[in-house]
Amino acid sequence: MQTCEACGAECPEGAAWCGSCGHQLGRPPEEPVVVNVRVVDSFWGDCTSCLASAIGVVMILALVVWIFGC
Repeated sequence: MQTCEACGAECPEGAAWCGSCGHQLGRPPEEPVVVNVRVVDSFWGDCTSCLASAIGVVMILALVVWIFGC
C-alpha cells in the first residue's frame, strides 16, 4: 500500500490517482492559493436589514388589518 501525499489515504500499489481526493500519486501536493478579498460597504450600510425588517412588519400589519376588516 502507498500513501497519498495530499490527503494521507492509503492507495493500492501501482495506482496512479488517489481514490479519496483524486491527487496524482508520486507528485508533491500543490501549495494552496491565498486570495485577498476586499468587501466594499453598500450604499445603505447596515440599514438594509433594518429597512427590510420595517417593510416586512408594515406589510404583515397591512395584511392583518385587511383580513380582519372584511
